[in-house]
Amino acid sequence: MSEKNQSNKLDKKLLESNPVMGSLMVPIAIVLVGALIIFGVTKMLSNDHSYKDLVHEMKSKTFGNKWIAALELSKVISAGAIEEEDIPWVVENLKDVYRTSVDPRTRDFVVVAIGALGNEGGLPVLESALKDKNHPEINFHAMVALSKMPKGILFNWDLVKSFLGRDDAALTQVTILTLATHEVKDTENLFVDQLKSELGFTVRYAAATALIAYKNDEAKKTINEILMLNDESLGKRLTVQEIRGLKYNVLTALKKYGWNEMSPSVEKMINIEKDIKVVSLAKEVLNSLK
Repeated sequence: MSEKNQSNKLDKKLLESNPVMGSLMVPIAIVLVGALIIFGVTKMLSNDHSYKDLVHEMKSKTFGNKWIAALELSKVISAGAIEEEDIPWVVENLKDVYRTSVDPRTRDFVVVAIGALGNEGGLPVLESALKDKNHPEINFHAMVALSKMPKGILFNWDLVKSFLGRDDAALTQVTILTLATHEVKDTENLFVDQLKSELGFTVRYAAATALIAYKNDEAKKTINEILMLNDESLGKRLTVQEIRGLKYNVLTALKKYGWNEMSPSVEKMINIEKDIKVVSLAKEVLNSLK
């Protein structure tokens, strides 16, 4: 697969959302993007490995493929198989593995595992990962992991904001969503700038959704564009599920922040929308805005 096709595939992954969690949450579909790319490799490990076994294998000097254990651990964590009382132990060991690992693949999947845990004890690793100038995939997964951390955390948000200047659509989009999820101060103008981004529609859509919190008029045009999307939009580059995810994020954000001025747009969408699930949510949102 060419680099361009890989980028397009990743951009589409970024469009899938988790409507149950509410607006401005970074899409759960991208949390294990890296893991999915090489999913078949996990067969190299026994299914009988516990998370403690995997941690010990990552720390073992004799284990040649630490990154495979890190990948497997991220899957175990995502499945909710870590006992609550063991999470601090796992986090401390992951921090040590990241610090001592030369292989970028190992560090990458350690970051994925920390994101799956969602424990703020892993924040020092994420800051280090964001400062890695040689591995954009590690930057990307670190940003996703950061988005999953509890709100109210203390973090170097200026470091996060600096990624909005990167020439990388996927990384820019996930940066916008991360800043919006944590409601970081002094981001409104940064999001407005991204409405004119030349990196693609995914960035513009993320920026517009993030600006709903500010009820920023400059986002209205793009928000209306999202609400009017259909399966013929953008040259069929989006699936029905992806379009639904975009609309869910916008509608849930409109309800959360009570942007009453957008009521006519929601009502117009209801009259032409073919997706029953979207219509149902839109009607609920419209009632809350009136």
